[in-house]
Amino acid sequence: MKSQEPDPNYFSSSSSSFVSSTKWWSKETIAIVTGANKGIGFALVKRLAELGLTVILTARDVERGQRAVESLSEKGLPVNFFQLDVSDPSSIEAFVSWFKSNFAALDILKVRNPSIKSILEDEELSEEQIGRFVGLFLQSVKDGTWKSQGWPEIWTDYAVSKLALNAYTMVLAKRYEGEGISVNSYCPGFTQTSMTQGQGSHTADEAAGVGARLLLLHPQQLPTAKFYIGLDPFVKSNL
Repeated sequence: MKSQEPDPNYFSSSSSSFVSSTKWWSKETIAIVTGANKGIGFALVKRLAELGLTVILTARDVERGQRAVESLSEKGLPVNFFQLDVSDPSSIEAFVSWFKSNFAALDILKVRNPSIKSILEDEELSEEQIGRFVGLFLQSVKDGTWKSQGWPEIWTDYAVSKLALNAYTMVLAKRYEGEGISVNSYCPGFTQTSMTQGQGSHTADEAAGVGARLLLLHPQQLPTAKFYIGLDPFVKSNL
């Protein structure tokens, strides 16, 4: 069944009816947030825990991850922790094994992390093409030609990684279409985090508030293959 488009007011930080009128989740709803020991990831864990979900906070660094969990526990927000490096296959396997032995199912997964144009607009886009896209960038950096080849000039490596992530979102959305799995990307914009040295137009908590609302859309309203950006007003476009 085709998903219904959500009311734009649903994403407004001033909306007071968010939980009372739309709540479908419970303590049995499991959410995993990767790279969540600080910044937007941490803020999202906090918000989802406040809303009553069972949340698993993951981080590459065990000590930092445990400190993050302890800080939430002190606020009366118990969450689970497991070490996870999404770039390490053995770490992923260990996490999956632990998850399967402790939880029945996963409901929500939030992952933090030309030519160019022709690759990303290909209707048959695949992991191999995304790998080629990243490979082109890495080679142009080695050659010192990345500026002349039209790669982003600001926050270059970060921007390219997000392009690849958005492209992979398209691949996964198409792969799991019709199977009850939604895959979307969300960019909150210039957010005050350690990466931006505290600069930005809004806080991580404000960004996480909108991210949580997106994650917790009713299943019948949750689209797939969408790119969401901004805070209020909330903007959405096809990937």
